[in-house]
Amino acid sequence: MARAVSGERPEPAPRGHALLFLLALLVLVLEPGRIPLFEPDEGRYAEIPREMIASGDWVVPRLNGLLYFEKPPLHYWSVAVAMKLLGGAEWVTRLPVKLASAGLALAAFLFARRRFGGRVGVLAGLITATSLQVVGLARANTIDPSLSLALTAAVFSFVAFAEAEAEGDARRARRALYGLHLSCAAAVMLKGLIGIVLPGGAILLWALLAGRLRLVGRLFSPGPLLVFLLLTVPWHVAVSLREPSFPGFYFVNEHFNRFFRSEHKRGAPAYFFGAVLLSGLLPWTVFAGRLRAAWPGLSRAAFRERAAEAFLWSWSVLVVVFFSLSRSKLIPYVLPVWPALAVLLALGVERARRRGATFNGERQVLAVLFSAVALGGLVLGWGGGFVARFGVPALAAALVVAGAAAGASACLATAMARERRTLRTADPVPALALPWLATLLGAVLALPAVARTVTPWPLVERLLAELGPGDVLVQRGHFLEVPVYYTGRTTPIGDAGSSELDFGREQAGPQSPMFPDDDAFWALWNGPRKVLVIVHRSRIPHFGPPPASETPLHVLAVTRNGKNALLSNRPPPGGEPAPAR
Repeated sequence: MARAVSGERPEPAPRGHALLFLLALLVLVLEPGRIPLFEPDEGRYAEIPREMIASGDWVVPRLNGLLYFEKPPLHYWSVAVAMKLLGGAEWVTRLPVKLASAGLALAAFLFARRRFGGRVGVLAGLITATSLQVVGLARANTIDPSLSLALTAAVFSFVAFAEAEAEGDARRARRALYGLHLSCAAAVMLKGLIGIVLPGGAILLWALLAGRLRLVGRLFSPGPLLVFLLLTVPWHVAVSLREPSFPGFYFVNEHFNRFFRSEHKRGAPAYFFGAVLLSGLLPWTVFAGRLRAAWPGLSRAAFRERAAEAFLWSWSVLVVVFFSLSRSKLIPYVLPVWPALAVLLALGVERARRRGATFNGERQVLAVLFSAVALGGLVLGWGGGFVARFGVPALAAALVVAGAAAGASACLATAMARERRTLRTADPVPALALPWLATLLGAVLALPAVARTVTPWPLVERLLAELGPGDVLVQRGHFLEVPVYYTGRTTPIGDAGSSELDFGREQAGPQSPMFPDDDAFWALWNGPRKVLVIVHRSRIPHFGPPPASETPLHVLAVTRNGKNALLSNRPPPGGEPAPAR
């Protein structure tokens, strides 16, 4: 049942728009060949599930064999299940993230279609699926897309609940309330207390502005609340009973300290997330001015009558302000607002189209942006040697340039046609979406070649060729997380600096074999076994003077950025290889 503003008639989606949306979903989940894992997040979020499977312990998360309590386990569980069913290939570790990213687009589509018609719904899904931020984060195994899907489901469930309550539909309100509690439970099990803090804050803000505070009390219905508690409390209790250090570190350090303190070194200016929104929404950012058509106003009557739009605004503003106040800022933090903003933007664009807008200003800006992408692709790709240096396939590079050039031409041509009134439709979507999809497809096809160069893959590939069953693998001076996953072994770390393992190291104690002192390391290096060492470049000079000089040093591989090297105390078969550069 569509709930458009009084006087609006919801329109069905044109077939062309629907086809573009389907193509966008395919590009969003496409994994074109083997893409090595990126350091550090992908190594971490693949290794923790691998260790769960290997140990059979699905309660206590561990990284490199050490306690790791920074996040709850739901994402680890989803990756582990995928690995159990499909194996340990890189695309399998990313599968839950790809599905969650597609889920964001589908959620925006379904929510908007029900309330504002098929045309708005498809455009909302298309905006979500093709925004730069969503496409980029769908390519890496991180928690944020899954968290964003859970929070989006909570937001949309609350809107359905508020609408049903206003209409007196108790049955539908009950279903929506269960959906809200299930979604919040998933968010809590993905990333902790923000799973209730963010939705709860947005609900309070909207209820205050709409004068519907009585609705808040109805959220705590015994049945849905019991479901939430059953899904969230048992794991927290179980891990606390097994590891008494969990509650203090998890709740204090990973929630309150991360928000209020800058010790995680993730600070940024207050306007940081504004820049993230403007860049991450590309190419749809050019339509941002059309959001004013989806603004309900601040009156109590408007917030009640246009509850869906009002709550999506409340949610988006609260999330951006909340994380802007935090001392810890990262680009993915505002991903949960993407479907809500996509719905509002699609609604604003469609209302402007119905009122006769030509979108000529937007078309001209898009022509400039597309031209910049095409020119940049030519200059950097071939003139700057990017294509040759990273081994990018010619088809991928050509698609980026050709897609952007076609987009510039299409937007400029339609703008001129509208000026001359020779183009009947004012719809700006086709001239933008199809060339942009071609450009995105080219970028996605280039990713395997680029990833093999910018990730630690050259080092890992050599490591897998050299490492035998009886050989020793150690890291020194730095902790690389990707090699641990690929080798399937936890690795001792000598001369370790600060890393993700600090809490686990503290719990393991000073005598832990996972952190050998210098005497133990050099005894191992000079011993009878073959030792492979992943070493930070700052520690390489340590292998020159005694006691390292007792055993010759062999450099097997170096990452492209020169930051890490693979060393051995034994010459490789066939002689010394040329280090990878």
